Amino acid sequence: MKLKKGQVILVNGEKYIIKNMIEFKEDAWIWQEYEVVNQNHVVKWLIVEEDENKELEYSIYERYQGRINISNLEFMLGDKVYQLYEKGRAIVNDYFGSVDVDKYETCEYYEYMTKDETELISVEVWEDEIEYSRGYYIENKDIRITEEIEKFQDPMKEMKYKNVGVRAILVIFWGLIFFLVIKTILGLGVFSKQSIEQYLKNETGKYTYITSITNNTNQKKAKVYESSYSSIDLTVKDIIDGVPEAITQTIDTNPNTDEDGIGLQTNKEYAYIYQENGKIYIQVSDKEYVTSSGTTYHRRHYHHYYNTFGSTRKSTTYSNYAASARQKSINSRSLTGGGTSSGK
Repeated sequence: MKLKKGQVILVNGEKYIIKNMIEFKEDAWIWQEYEVVNQNHVVKWLIVEEDENKELEYSIYERYQGRINISNLEFMLGDKVYQLYEKGRAIVNDYFGSVDVDKYETCEYYEYMTKDETELISVEVWEDEIEYSRGYYIENKDIRITEEIEKFQDPMKEMKYKNVGVRAILVIFWGLIFFLVIKTILGLGVFSKQSIEQYLKNETGKYTYITSITNNTNQKKAKVYESSYSSIDLTVKDIIDGVPEAITQTIDTNPNTDEDGIGLQTNKEYAYIYQENGKIYIQVSDKEYVTSSGTTYHRRHYHHYYNTFGSTRKSTTYSNYAASARQKSINSRSLTGGGTSSGK
């Protein structure tokens, strides 16, 4: 059974609280990596997995500042010899909390163990970084997983009100505030302005996540998705329909050919839709990724990617389509009592 965010564990009598989790999968093998923090705010990672007898195994790690040459089968660290005993490629099967991963993202892992099996070093090779950690196995008798949940929410929720009447009044009061806030947000059209990246991520039947590209200048990421549509035109129109009030600009540097892609911009994002080997791709990122010389998934589109981003040549076809989609969205919200919005 998976552990929960906020759940308390005791390792050798020391209290830790679970904050985040990544679940990995390799073939039929599944294990969880929990980020935990103790009362002194020291961050560690608890690994929970099953052995071949379906018995749970636990190990705990902390960040290791050294570097390991993963081509070595063994190495000396201090007075101990570490040997490679396991390596492979895992995918992100699930996660919760504030973790910088996406579902189905992959990493290579290398596990080293001392000859006496008392100490471990783990290396995770992600697309944009390598993480090193050092730890040890925990005997089952030395770990206790409690049902206690540490409250990370508003401290008001942790107060134990003795006066039932006061509690009821507060519930009604905050419920009214919540209702008014939601009504105001809907009136301003905030919910209708989801980002392009959010739309692509949510529409799993239409778009498939391929990879992330990291800009080494400022560590900003661009996400790359493959479209299920057969053309750039259908893909662009679907994205516009998906986020009609977010689109601020449509760019087509060469309307006479499909060789160049189409650019869509919101206040914060830039999406470039293009064709490669008969497939339609969308590279989407914050504008900061582009302005600090981020690269492209397919290198031959680099020139068009930047020409489109810097161009002032609007696409008449898609600009008109976006204006129509935006107006339909505004009218739809108006009919349901949502008010009006400029769409900007």
